[in-house]
Amino acid sequence: MASIYDVAKIAGVSTATVSAVVNNQDKVEAKTRRRVLSAIKKLHYQPNLYARNLARGSTRLLGLIISDIVNPFFGEVTQAIKQAAAARGYEVSLSSTQFSEQELMLAVKRMIGMRVAALAIMTSEMNTQVLEVLRSSRTPAVFEDVGTVGETISNIRIDYEGGIFKAVKYLVDLGHKRILFIQTHPDSVPEQNRLFSINLRTMAFQKVVNQFKAQGIKSEIVSFPGPGPKAGEQAIYKALDHSAKFTAVIAIADPVALGVLHGLHKRGIQVPDGVSVVGFDNSYICEYLNPPLTSVDIPRDKLGQMVADCLVSNVEGEVAGRELVLETDLVLRMSACRLIEDPIAT
Repeated sequence: MASIYDVAKIAGVSTATVSAVVNNQDKVEAKTRRRVLSAIKKLHYQPNLYARNLARGSTRLLGLIISDIVNPFFGEVTQAIKQAAAARGYEVSLSSTQFSEQELMLAVKRMIGMRVAALAIMTSEMNTQVLEVLRSSRTPAVFEDVGTVGETISNIRIDYEGGIFKAVKYLVDLGHKRILFIQTHPDSVPEQNRLFSINLRTMAFQKVVNQFKAQGIKSEIVSFPGPGPKAGEQAIYKALDHSAKFTAVIAIADPVALGVLHGLHKRGIQVPDGVSVVGFDNSYICEYLNPPLTSVDIPRDKLGQMVADCLVSNVEGEVAGRELVLETDLVLRMSACRLIEDPIAT
């Protein structure tokens, strides 16, 4: 591979001039810049970014850690953060944990070792020692829901309660009085150690349903371990086999709702005529399901902008760590309809 010395020799300039051109510095006159760029193109020169970052002690690289690459929500969040970071001149390096607290700690240490400028930790799990490592290394970071705000630590709190309130109210306005909430958790995580985001969404559902008790609304929660679609399917079988009384289902995430739809179909129950179903996250898959899935929306673009703003403003010394709230909404599709006659009541 060509080196910076090879480029400098062909262009007839110093290595410092080549470096200035590579880093888009304005101090190089146009004629010299064109000569350097021509040499770079001829030699197919690629700067050693890692060595350059080590030399200057900082990077324009952000670390991003997510829980699950397979889950569409995390994939869409990753894309939104990459786009928002790129608009600010930063690259993103990705790592995943598969919901493991231990892997989260290892990923954070690896990212710090790579000299990332800052870290976005968009995970469902949390390891309290992560905060200590970040603070001691003075690495700016932003969390989704699980962070503790400090000088270099930001937290973006998702308004789960607001989204679930809209979902429950929508179902109630359609005449539903018996609502089933389906939650799941990875096989690797015992139910008693449920992930933070699962607890937040479940507690939000319980709190919201209590607000509708005066209207005769009743609820039930069913849980099943495993990957989202499989767990959702098994959870709906569990509810049906134990004679749970419901006319509507809210799933804790869209992949879980996918399994619920599949399970209801296999049991011969029509959606939405027999049971209405609402998902959570509003992943891209929702509009392609049969029927298209009504879902609580976490706006990915806004989340990506928030993450990039928090990290870059902290890295560049403009703003300290802060707490932000991301509002949620309900996107209506065809998986829920008005209850004409309550089969349970009759």
